[in-house]
Amino acid sequence: MVSRNKEQFHGGRNAQRAMPLSLRAIRLAFSTLGPVFPRLMGRRAFDLWFRTRRFPESAAGKRFTREAQRETLMVEDLPVAVYTLGEGPIVLFVHGWSGRGSQVAAFSGPLVAAGYRVMAVDAPGHGDTPGDRTNILECTAVLQAFAHKYGNVHAAITHSFGGMVLAYAMHNGVHIDRVVCISAPAHVDYLLDSFAQTLAIPDTVIEDVHRRMDERFEEGFWQTISTVVNVRELDVPALVIHDGDDHNVPWEQGKIIANAWPGARFMKTTGLGHGRILRDAGVVTAAVDFIGA
Repeated sequence: MVSRNKEQFHGGRNAQRAMPLSLRAIRLAFSTLGPVFPRLMGRRAFDLWFRTRRFPESAAGKRFTREAQRETLMVEDLPVAVYTLGEGPIVLFVHGWSGRGSQVAAFSGPLVAAGYRVMAVDAPGHGDTPGDRTNILECTAVLQAFAHKYGNVHAAITHSFGGMVLAYAMHNGVHIDRVVCISAPAHVDYLLDSFAQTLAIPDTVIEDVHRRMDERFEEGFWQTISTVVNVRELDVPALVIHDGDDHNVPWEQGKIIANAWPGARFMKTTGLGHGRILRDAGVVTAAVDFIGA
C-alpha cells in the first residue's frame, strides 16, 4: 500500500506542518532507546537511511507516463523504468529521494516543443522500478548505464538528491553538456544532520551510523559524494535554482553549490518550496531557455 504521508527523511521538514503519528513514534523510540542502546538503534537508523518511499503520483505525472514511451533499462539484474517523450537531443530528468521520473511533467511539453527528447528514469526503489531501498552508488550505476545505452545527453534537469547523484556520476565519467540543478543539497553532512533532527536521533546513535557507513563503504566515502565536492572541477554550464522558502533543503545549500561550480549561475525563487518549484512556469521557462542557450 502506498503511503500518503509525504514525510521524507533526507532533508529537513516544515515545522508548520502537523507531525504524523508514525513519525512521532519513531522519534520517541530514538529519543528514549537511543541513549541506552546506541548500537541497536544505530542499526535501525542505518536501515532507515537507505529506505525509499513511494508517494501517490500527481495527475500531471500520470499524463506524462501515459503519453511517454516506456522502456526497461537493465542495470545488473534490476529492471529500471525509462520514459521517453519527443525527438531530438536528449534532456534527462533525475528525480530526488522518494521522487519519480514523471515529476518532469511540467518541463516535458515546452522541451518537446523546443525540439528535445525528454527522458526520465525511476531510480532503484522509486516509481515503477522495483525495490524499497537504494544508495548513491546504485543510482549512479543507473546513470552510467543510461549514458552507455542512449549516448550523448545534451542536458539534465535534477531535483533535490538527484543533483547530488548527477554530480557524483559526472565526476565518475558521465558527460552532460548542460545542467539545471534544482533544490539540491550541497553536503551529505547536512542530509545526515537533518535526518537526525527529523527523527530525534541522539549523537551516540549517529556516531554508530557513521561507523556502519565506514564499514559498508570505504572510509571517508560519504564526504566524497557531497555535491559541492564533485562540481568543483566540472567544466559544463549550470543553472542552479533554489527557493527561499524551501523547508527541506534551505536555499543556502544551492548557493554553496553555485559558488563551487565554475561558471554556474544561481537563480533564487520565492514561495515555491521544495516541490512546487518543479511545477512553476517561471522555473520551467528559465530551464528551457538555459538548455537551449
